Amino acid sequence: MLRPHLITLSALLAISASAAEPKTLTIHTLAAQMRFDTSELTATPGESLKLIFENLDDLPHNIVFFAPGTDVVAVSAKQLDAPEAALKRDWLPDDPRIWLHSKMVGPKAKEELVFKAPDKVGEYPFVCTFPGHALNMQGKLKVIVLGPTLSALKFQLYLGDWQKIPDFSTLKSHREGLVESNRIEIKLDDYKNQFGIVYTGKLNAPKDGDYTFFLASDDGARILIDGKKAVDSDGTHNSENIHDGKIKLTAGDHEFKLEYFQGTGEAEIYAGWSGPGFATTALSTWHHPKWQGGGGVQKKDGPAGIPLKVGSEPIIYRNFIAGTSSRTIAVGYPGNLNLAWSAQDFNLSLVWRGGFIDAARHWIDRGGGAQSPLGYDIFQPTGQTGQPFAIRTSTTAPWPETKTNERAEGYKWTGYHLDPKRYPTFSYTWNGVKITDGFDAISTPVTGEGKIIRTLKLTGALPANATFRAATGTSIQAVAGGYLVEANKPKGSKFPNIFKVSVEGAMIVGTDLVLPARPEIKLTYTWPEIKVQPVAQ
Repeated sequence: MLRPHLITLSALLAISASAAEPKTLTIHTLAAQMRFDTSELTATPGESLKLIFENLDDLPHNIVFFAPGTDVVAVSAKQLDAPEAALKRDWLPDDPRIWLHSKMVGPKAKEELVFKAPDKVGEYPFVCTFPGHALNMQGKLKVIVLGPTLSALKFQLYLGDWQKIPDFSTLKSHREGLVESNRIEIKLDDYKNQFGIVYTGKLNAPKDGDYTFFLASDDGARILIDGKKAVDSDGTHNSENIHDGKIKLTAGDHEFKLEYFQGTGEAEIYAGWSGPGFATTALSTWHHPKWQGGGGVQKKDGPAGIPLKVGSEPIIYRNFIAGTSSRTIAVGYPGNLNLAWSAQDFNLSLVWRGGFIDAARHWIDRGGGAQSPLGYDIFQPTGQTGQPFAIRTSTTAPWPETKTNERAEGYKWTGYHLDPKRYPTFSYTWNGVKITDGFDAISTPVTGEGKIIRTLKLTGALPANATFRAATGTSIQAVAGGYLVEANKPKGSKFPNIFKVSVEGAMIVGTDLVLPARPEIKLTYTWPEIKVQPVAQ
């Protein structure tokens, strides 16, 4: 009778400890930029991974992985069909295509996810599903098949000072031996400069076909297959660029040789290959920053440039802003709500939420061009140009338009002042009437709600038939609590120009929402997070 093989607890622990540890990847949110710092991950089928998701932003974010081909923006936006239910789910879509997700991670918090990559090759999108974030906060996990790596790898070390790869066959090696890892690597603690290495080994091509070899080095290197040059990067240089070369191979083993010399400075070698049925596979221990292979590798994205982060007080930025006039003052409020006010049109030009402004364009080189807002959900209350007040003898008369880069007749800019909270109020005169235009920004980051409250105060004798335009768009309809406005997208924006405005005494006249001018006009602008139902006028 055979007795069962007994495994002691210590043996089990030893086996567990010897099992391959999952590869660790880290994704951060970029503060005040509404982006992940990583747009691409790569892994092999079934590979064990640990993902550390750290939220460095002041808003809550999650990371949700979907099946290939999922329209992640549409899935995220669909939650607004039933926002109360979505809020209870912490803004996680109820969708069967989700196979991995974090919780909603609060500001300056993190979560770890330990998982196995899908078994099926493909591109698996990931996204933040908080309302409005999916347009910017997304990336992909690429599950790929890797090719064979080197076997029977040996090295020969040579000493010398060269500007080009020498004919190593005419030189005597200083020492030689096996490379136990079977990966191209430089482990020479006793030599930092003026040496050369020749690596030789076997490389198995799975099938007949074209194979591409990749090489980056500091200094010169080249790869030969069966004695034929596959890719060459000779000379003294850094490793910034990856060189490639294509060669036809038959199925089976081939002789691999990499020749390398080091002059002075850094000593680096990246080598890789790709071929029929497998993605770029590293043959070296060092992975080049521009490497597009796998697995367990991530492509890091840097910050947008010079993002201006709003703290406990508003930030005021005067420069060229896309979607408004050349005389614009942008204000970023605490709570990730922002606006741009035009000192040319004397009007509110843009409203958005999320990140404020990337100032890099205006600080680098000559600083030319207009910078788009850094955030999302951008809307234009009254179009790119247009004065706030007009004298209209008829309610059907068209609203007077302001010419580009010209101030409307009857207006005079008088500056702005800051209140004790350092919130700006803009001032100007119109036909002898003193006008102040002040704003308050109220946000609730947990639910994604936010509103801009605008208060205009008019001092002086108002002209007869003085009219204020609160909004303009291609479609305006009365809804519960205000008016839903839809307009053309601001130039260069990918966000729908849709907003809700609440103001007393307004009427819809064509494509405008207008009301008689009065000593105080108070408006509230919001994003229509919850579906609003039209009501009878």
